[in-house]
Amino acid sequence: MKNRNKELIKNTVILMIGQFVPKIMALIVLPILTGYLSKTDYGLYDLTLTVASFCIPLISVQIQQAVFRYLIERDSDKTDIISSSLMFLLFMYTISSGIIISIWYFYIKNITLSVLFMVAYIFEAVLSWIGQVVRGLGKNLNYSLAYAIYSVMFVLILCIGVMLTVEINLKYVVLAMIISYAVSILFLLATCNIKKYICIMKINLQTIRQLVLFSGPMVISAVALWVVNLSDRFCISAFLGLEVNAIYAVSNKIPNLINSFYSVFNLAWTENTSRLTDKEKKDGYYSKFFEEFYALLVGMILCLITLSPLLFKILISNQYKDAYGLMSWLYAGVFFSSLVAFFGSIYVGEKKTKEVGISSIIGAILNLAINLVFMKKFGVIIAALSTIISYFAILLYRAFDIKKYVIISYSLKRISVGGILIVILATINNSFSWMSSLVSVIITVGYNVIYNKVVCQKIIKMGFKKEEKNNV
Repeated sequence: MKNRNKELIKNTVILMIGQFVPKIMALIVLPILTGYLSKTDYGLYDLTLTVASFCIPLISVQIQQAVFRYLIERDSDKTDIISSSLMFLLFMYTISSGIIISIWYFYIKNITLSVLFMVAYIFEAVLSWIGQVVRGLGKNLNYSLAYAIYSVMFVLILCIGVMLTVEINLKYVVLAMIISYAVSILFLLATCNIKKYICIMKINLQTIRQLVLFSGPMVISAVALWVVNLSDRFCISAFLGLEVNAIYAVSNKIPNLINSFYSVFNLAWTENTSRLTDKEKKDGYYSKFFEEFYALLVGMILCLITLSPLLFKILISNQYKDAYGLMSWLYAGVFFSSLVAFFGSIYVGEKKTKEVGISSIIGAILNLAINLVFMKKFGVIIAALSTIISYFAILLYRAFDIKKYVIISYSLKRISVGGILIVILATINNSFSWMSSLVSVIITVGYNVIYNKVVCQKIIKMGFKKEEKNNV
C-alpha cells in the first residue's frame, strides 16, 4: 500500500506540470482576453470552448480513454491498439468535419471562424489521443510537458500580439490555439517515437470494437457531464444574452482552480486504481485513501475561498465585478464534482464504465430540466444551483452503487464537518469584507491543522527521504 501511495504522489507531481502550468497560464492570459475582447466576443469564445468539450468526446467516442486503459496492461499488443484507434479517430473526424462546420456557420454566420474552430477541434482531439498513448506507454513526463508547451505558446502568441499592437480579436485567439496545439503535437511525435507503433497491417476491427465497447458508456457520461457543466452556457446565451454568459464564465474561473488541482490528481488516481490488485482492494486501500483525499479536498477549497477576494481583484477586470456574487454558489458545485470524479476513476479501474454513464445521465436530465424551467424567470443564479443539484444527485448514485464492486467506509461526522464549513465560508465571503476574511483564515487554518496535519507530514517526509537518496 505504501508503494501505491508513493507511486500516486510521484505521478501526481509529474502530471502537475501538464495540468497546473496551463491553469497558471490561463490566469495570466485572462486579463488579456477580458481586456481586449468585447463581452460579446468573450462570450462567444467561451461558447467555442464549450462546443469543443461536447464535440470531441462525441466524435472520438472517448476511444483515447480506452487506449490508455488497455495500453497500461503488461500483455497488451501496443501496435495493435495504437494503430487501430488512430484509424478509427481519423475516420470519425473525416465524416464529421463538414457537418460541424455547417452547424457552426449557421450559428455565427462567419465561414472563416467556422473553419478555424473545426481545425482547432481536430488538433485538440489529436493531442488528446497522442497524450493518452504517451501515458499508456509510461511517458507521463512527456505528456505533461506537451500540455505545458501548449499553454506557454498560447500565452506567448497573445502577448506578442499585444506588444506588436495586433488586433486581438476572436480569429487571432483561435489561430493562436491552433498553432499552440500543433507545436505540442510535434513535440510528442519528436520525443516519444510513436510512429514505430503505427502499422496499417495491424489495424484490427475486433480491437476497435473492444475499445469502443469500453469507451462507449464513457461517451454517454462525457456528454451528460457536459450538460451538467456547460449546457447552462447555451441556456444563459439564449435566455439572458452573451454578455451575461461572459459574466458567468468569469465567475467560474477561480472556483475552477480546484478542478485544475483535482484534474492533476485524477489522472494519477485513475492510473492507480487500474493497477491495484485484488488483495490491495480487500485490504481497505480505498477506504483509507478516501478519508485522506476528502480532508485534502475540503482543505483546498477552504483555502481558495479565503483567497478569493484577493484573487478576484488581481485577476479579473472591473467590468466583470457582478461575477463575484456567483462564485460562492459555484464552490459547492466544484466540491461535489470532485467527489463524483473520484468515484468515477474507481469505476474505470474496475472496468465498470456502464455505471458511469447511467449516473451521469441522471444528473444531465436534472440539470437541463432546472435550467429550461427556471432560468428565464430567476436569472443566472439558476445555472449555479442546477449544477450543484445535478452533481449531488450523481454523487449519491455513485456512492451507493460503488458498493457492488468495492467497499468504501467513511465517517459521516467528518463528511458533515467539511461540507458545513465550505457552506459557511462561501456564505460569509459573498462580499468584500476584512472581518469575513479574518474568520475565513481562522476556520481554514483550524481545519487543516486538525484534519490534514498527518497527511501533510507524510508528504513532507516522503520528499525528504527522496532528497536524502539523491544526495547519497
